[in-house]
Parts: sequence; structure tokens; C-alpha cells
Amino acid sequence: MNRFKEIFSTHSGKRTVKLLAGFAVAMALLYVVPVVVSYAKNNSYLDNITSDSIKKKEEEIAKAKQEKAEIQNKKHDIESIKNELEQQKDDLAAYITELDAKMAELQYNIEDISDQIYLKEADIAATEIELESARADEEERYQAMIVRMRLMYERDDSSVLSSLLGATSLRDLLNRMDYIEAIVSYDRQAWEELKAARQYVELCEEELELEKELLDESLAAIEEEEANMELLLEEKAAQLEAYNQSIAESQAEIDKYNSQINSEDAEIALLEQAILTEKQQIYAQQNLQTLYDGGSFVFPIASYRYISSKYGYRTHPITGQQNKFHSGVDLAADYGTAIYAAYSGIVASAGYNSSMGNYVMINHGGGLYTIYMHASSLCVSEGDAVATGQTIAKVGSTGASTGNHLHFTVRKDGNYVDPNDYVYFYAR
Repeated sequence: MNRFKEIFSTHSGKRTVKLLAGFAVAMALLYVVPVVVSYAKNNSYLDNITSDSIKKKEEEIAKAKQEKAEIQNKKHDIESIKNELEQQKDDLAAYITELDAKMAELQYNIEDISDQIYLKEADIAATEIELESARADEEERYQAMIVRMRLMYERDDSSVLSSLLGATSLRDLLNRMDYIEAIVSYDRQAWEELKAARQYVELCEEELELEKELLDESLAAIEEEEANMELLLEEKAAQLEAYNQSIAESQAEIDKYNSQINSEDAEIALLEQAILTEKQQIYAQQNLQTLYDGGSFVFPIASYRYISSKYGYRTHPITGQQNKFHSGVDLAADYGTAIYAAYSGIVASAGYNSSMGNYVMINHGGGLYTIYMHASSLCVSEGDAVATGQTIAKVGSTGASTGNHLHFTVRKDGNYVDPNDYVYFYAR
């Protein structure tokens, strides 16, 4: 940190130049670790470092990646099967819901017909009582008529004959004959009416019995349909359980493949780290220095809303001091936006400063540094080798800042230079 403060010292004269030159040399000696190859240009020293051990690890990485690809293909196949099973399960569940609705309708119909049968049985019972009464009345009237007729004819017809002979005139005789006939006719008519009433009640009973029979048949048919529906529901429920089991087994296979993929990723990461470490060791043993090779910088932020301040002199946004030198370019951006390494290099310093906030400083070799300030969080540490375009921090407003933004600066041979010389920000 003391070395870093010396870099930003504003002392003038030869002492400042010597301090800056000394800092550049010290940084080059203290951070002799390899620069990760740039994604845009594969021409750093680390690309040219190799050994039998590294080759073997690279072969193992290639094999692990191939195995991972095969596992991913198997996982994809199982996921397709699982998706198909889930679709079939959803279709079956919808069908079961439809069957449940039909079952509810059947049960309602059964209850309705059962109620009708109950009422019909009550009507039949009442009709049977009426029928018994009609039969009794008919029988009583019939027996009374028989008794009366028997009495009339058992009196050796003397009473009837006496009645007729006792007539005083022809009119009286005819009247007496009509009277006798009327008595007999009345009895006969009353009996016939009772007989007709009984027959009517019998017909009503037969009709009610027929209606009850039809209701019984309907009830039996619906109950049979309900039984079949219950069997179908049991069958579909078993199928649904089978789908759930198959889906669970598929998910278990997917989880197993995910575990295998994670294991492959972990193995690949370990091998890649081992290769990087071995290259760093070889690089350090060879006492090579990183040199900026003139490659193009990438834009140092994933996205931004506008340039809030350019490089050069300005009025300070916090102190209000006029003609205050601004050492970089400010890019206003949303909180948490990814900040990229503009070029491959080694993290010379990463930490917190009351003015810069959370910052990262990258050594690109040849006396060239880039600095990224006011971050909300850091993704790298001092001594890390970083590649072009790698995420090294996230946008924030830490330190002396008035809002979320990236303050991006470039230093060359101990002096601030215009970042627009290395990355296009704005037309001059």
C-alpha cells in the first residue's frame, strides 16, 4: 500500500520521477507471475510455457471435458424423457379430474333416483292401503247384495208376490214392480262402481310398480356405471403413481448427472489451476517480465448509461474546486454492473481506499497500469493473473463518489494518460 501511495504522490521534480521509476521496477520484481492469455489475442508468455506435466494435465482436461459433454447429453435425454412424462402426467391428471366430475354427477343422479324410488315406494304403500279399502268396500257391498237377493228368493217369493198382488191398480202394480227392480238395480250398480274403483286402484298400483321397476333399473345401471368408473379411477390413479415414480427416478438420474457434471467441473478447475500454478512457477523461475504487447483494450464495463466525466481538467463534483485535474473517465452505470479487465495482466493491488473506495490496479507490463475505482465489491485479489474481459469487480459508489459509476484510469511510466488512447470512449 505504501508503494501504491508513492505512485499517486503529487511531489514534483526529480524525486517524483525517481519514486515512480522505482515503483515500476519494484512492482515488476514483486509481482513476477504470469499473465493469463487474453481472450482476444493468444500471444502472452504463458501460452508459450509448456512441459510434459502440463501436457498431461491438458490431456486430462480434454478427456474430462469430453466425459462432461457425454454426461450432459445423457442428462439432456433424461430431461426430455422427464418432460414427456410430466406432460403425460398432466394429461392424465386432467382426465382424472374429468372422471371425478363425472363420478360426482353419477353420485348426484344416484341420490336423486334413490329419492324418487323412496317417494314411489311411499306412493305404492298408500295405494295398497287404498286398494285394500276398496276391496273391502266392494266385498262388503257384494255380500250385502247377495244376502238381500237370497232373502228375497228364499221367502218362496210370497212376500214379493204378496206385494205385487196387494196392488190396488195397474199403476200401483207397475210402481211396485219398478220399486223392486230399482232396489235390485241399485245394489247391482253400487257393486259395479265399487268393482270399477277397485280396478282403478289396481291399475294405479300396477303403474306405480312399473315406474318403480324403471327407477330400479335406472338405479342399477347408474350404480354399475359408478362401479366401473371407480375401477377406472383406481386404474388411472395407479398410472398417475407410476408416472410420479418414473418422474422421481428421472429426477434422481438428472441429479446424479448434475453431481457428475459438478465433479467434472471441479476436476477441470483443479487441473486448470494446477496448470496455471505450474506455468507461474516456470515463469517465475525464468525471471521473465510481463511486457504490454500493444494489443487492443476491451471496454472495461458491461454496460453504462452515460459518461459522467471525461479525462482532463474540470470542476470537482464534491469540493467544487475549479480546474481540478480528472485522472480518468467516469462511466455512470447501474449498481452491480460487471467491471472487466481491459487487458490481461497481474493484479498489482486490490483493496479499499478512502478516496478511491474499492479499487483494482492491474499491471500489464512495460510500465502500463489500469485502475478501476469506486466498486461495490471486488472479484480478484492482489497477485491474481487476470485475462482480457475477465470480471474483476462490480460497479458501486464507495469512497469519494457522488453516485454509482466506474472511474477508469490508465498510467504509463508513472503518469496518468488519456484512457481514450487505449479504449474509444468519445470523439475528441
